Amino acid sequence: MSIKIVPDDLFSYLMGRISGVRFEVFAKQLFGLVFKETFIPMGGIHDGGADGALSSYIQEISGKPNTFVQFTITAEGGVKAKVNETIKALQTSGRTPRQIIYATSIALPKSDIIVQEVIDKHGVMVQFRDYERIKGYVNTDEKYNRMFYDFFTSEISALSRAASSNLTSVNEYATDPTVYVYLNYELKNKHVKNHLNEQVLDALIYWSLRDTDPDTKILASRASIHDSISELFPQAKNVLLPNLNKRLSALMTKVAGGVERLRYYKATDCFSLPFEMRTILATEASAAVARQSKFRHSITDRLVGEIGEIEKATQKSACNTLVFQTVHRYFIDQGLLLAAFLEGKLETIHISDQVVEDIMVKVLSEIDHGKSLTPEMFGACLNSLRGIFYHPSIEEREYMAYLSKTSCLLVTMQSAPRLLEYFNKMGGNFRLLIGTDLIVKAISERYVKEENQQVTRILEVCKQLGSELTLTEPVLDEVFTHLHATDLEFRNHYAEQEKYLRRDMTVDSDRIMIRAYFHSRKSANGPKTWAQFIEQIVTHSALRNRSETAREDLKGFLIQKFSMKFLTTEELKSSVNDEKVQELAAKLDEARAVKHEDLSYNDALMAYATYAQRKKNDESGIYDGFGYRTWWLTKETHVLNFSKALVESQGNVPYIMRPEFILNFVSLAANAENVRKAFSDLLPTTAGLQLGKHLSSDTMHQLMGDTEEWGDKPPERISMMINDRVNKLKHDQFKRYSDNIG
Repeated sequence: MSIKIVPDDLFSYLMGRISGVRFEVFAKQLFGLVFKETFIPMGGIHDGGADGALSSYIQEISGKPNTFVQFTITAEGGVKAKVNETIKALQTSGRTPRQIIYATSIALPKSDIIVQEVIDKHGVMVQFRDYERIKGYVNTDEKYNRMFYDFFTSEISALSRAASSNLTSVNEYATDPTVYVYLNYELKNKHVKNHLNEQVLDALIYWSLRDTDPDTKILASRASIHDSISELFPQAKNVLLPNLNKRLSALMTKVAGGVERLRYYKATDCFSLPFEMRTILATEASAAVARQSKFRHSITDRLVGEIGEIEKATQKSACNTLVFQTVHRYFIDQGLLLAAFLEGKLETIHISDQVVEDIMVKVLSEIDHGKSLTPEMFGACLNSLRGIFYHPSIEEREYMAYLSKTSCLLVTMQSAPRLLEYFNKMGGNFRLLIGTDLIVKAISERYVKEENQQVTRILEVCKQLGSELTLTEPVLDEVFTHLHATDLEFRNHYAEQEKYLRRDMTVDSDRIMIRAYFHSRKSANGPKTWAQFIEQIVTHSALRNRSETAREDLKGFLIQKFSMKFLTTEELKSSVNDEKVQELAAKLDEARAVKHEDLSYNDALMAYATYAQRKKNDESGIYDGFGYRTWWLTKETHVLNFSKALVESQGNVPYIMRPEFILNFVSLAANAENVRKAFSDLLPTTAGLQLGKHLSSDTMHQLMGDTEEWGDKPPERISMMINDRVNKLKHDQFKRYSDNIG
């Protein structure tokens, strides 16, 4: 689902007519989503305001001592009086308010004046969440946007004619360059990025060994290196760590008589950094440390310029840390945008005060002595941030250049939180007609180690994210025929010889199920006989007799195992032109080395049926950035050579999705919030800052050029280009991936 921007006139209409009680309910729901806040009625302390029936009761916020929230629709002229009376009412009841959150349905353009006056009079910080801020929330996040439309369904229904003409669907990923730039990067770079991955992994290995010392026998085990990197860099588990042992072996070897990079202790399988290597790494890190120190000094200078010298050391340090951490948090999500601005590729950028303040409030709750900061100090920190982003000094610009390169590196490695959210959401939108080859491979993976169950992982991930997986009757028939033919081949060529084969022996066969069976015999819990192996799926005797019972058992097994829906052959044929299907089938059969009319017809039918399903669901009219939903998921490509005219008639978007697309993009996408947290710890470290040096200048220029291109086009155009690019990536037959389905 994409964000449906709420038109100004519709938002104004709804906020202008909402009652005080209904606004309170709406605001609580919204802020519960935005800030994860839970409100506790105080029961009996009235806000003392003058608006009678429109007044709300004051609420406490769970987990935030001395913080209170007030929901109201009081006109702008009465806001200051209402805030003052609320503070008085709280103090009279024995409370000590430190912060008042004032939520209102009206716009408060001069709220900063009220904030300062209340601070001067009561020493209480007021945070306004007014008309403009609420509108910003519901127009920038899918969850908040959906909640808004759900809440006001009845009002919007009453205005259906106006709504139908005003509500426009805007792709949320078009207003940020990350997805657009990343898709361009992947399409332009067809080859596997192993070299870059190796450099990054080496840097993380060195980082994990930073505290080792061979002289004092402080060592790190192979497992601890793995765990340290995995915790620091969540995406490393899938992208980098599969090559950990290979890189450890490489680093143990001196290159051309160079320094000893890694010392290995075979008896304990542990590692350490030799003194000379630690010295080299420390020297390399010193430049980053020096720039970071200058950056923190510049923050202090800005704070002094805003508020004067802060006398209390703990408050001074907390203010500096608040600004420092907020800069890094913002780079995690908006690093590409900020990098392009600093590089001069974008003339202007809009940094949302709302977003920055929300990040800062969150950081404030996490840092030491954060609660000691006064509202005036918080305001000075916010102003200092604006200056750093919009008018950076030389020192600030140099330091943020480090952050820019690391942020861009995370984009190329598919580790930016925005990308992870994108691929996770995409994974819940697919309608996939699963090919025979993939179903057979999924069945064969039963006794394979979980990490090697590639097709099973693809189907499980899609199912968990909410995709619709479809088993078609032609595919069911092909799988059934394949299993029956495999059973006959085993009986005729392997059954008699099996008793002479040791359990540890590997059998080479062109039948994947036969190879899988002999592999399964090596497992302690594996089947003892071929019949037991087949019985995991269908009744062996029924399969051998090709009975309808076995076919129905297979159908039920697949539908339940992969949560699939079922489409009959007649249902598929009812939506296509059978004459054209027959025509394509004839071409396919003519090209086959061995004629097989049924297989040729099935392939042709799947091609036409995929397009028919897209049309049925009006997928060409969806502009959410995820491209087409319906695809035939298969490694089969032969049919593409004979269906070019069909593809051209459908806008040149093929009907086959490569399973490697899901394997490398969707199934690897970690939880975005977990990644944000991990990178919040990583980015300020010297390891985080130095990661960016592994990004080549050519790649950096490419990313910046694409960001500049993004900035030159309206979001509506970018939205269409994102759809086009992701469709190309799904079917790109020339793309080389690090993880391929064998």
